[in-house]
Amino acid sequence: MKKAIFLSCLAMALCFSAVARDFTPFRVDAGLGYAVPFNDGFSGGMLFYVEPKFEVIPQVSVGLRWEGSLFGGGDAEGGSIRISSGYMLTGDYHINNNAFRPFVGMGLGTFVMGEIGTDAGAYAGTNFATMLRAGFDVSHFRLTASYNMAFASEMFHYFAITAGFYIGGGRR
Repeated sequence: MKKAIFLSCLAMALCFSAVARDFTPFRVDAGLGYAVPFNDGFSGGMLFYVEPKFEVIPQVSVGLRWEGSLFGGGDAEGGSIRISSGYMLTGDYHINNNAFRPFVGMGLGTFVMGEIGTDAGAYAGTNFATMLRAGFDVSHFRLTASYNMAFASEMFHYFAITAGFYIGGGRR
């Protein structure tokens, strides 16, 4: 049954990809960003991502995102570092097919998280996670604002602004 569903989805994707399009169907996004966690004691941090994508139909793309983030925090008595690595299936809907392409999207997957510090000891775990995002693409440049949330741990909810580029996916 799983094979039949998979093959049906694959056949539909191939049929939709045969529709005339303005953009090449495959691309890889990469970028850096600044993240602000939603918890006490931690300042902003940095993140980076890589996301290969496939344009299923002219305005919808699906991808697989890997993101790493690093946050630091503490006080006079000690400090700690939080690290996460997110693996997500993503989807974006582009509002138009112009040179300036605004989009909205989401992702579902897992965060592998850890914390090491003088006042917190050590923590590690894997949690189901989601991401909501909006932004725009223009001339192989991508700017995105996203909200990332791990369901079982409030320690890893953060807002991020990322800037990056993509290879492929340009106009034919």
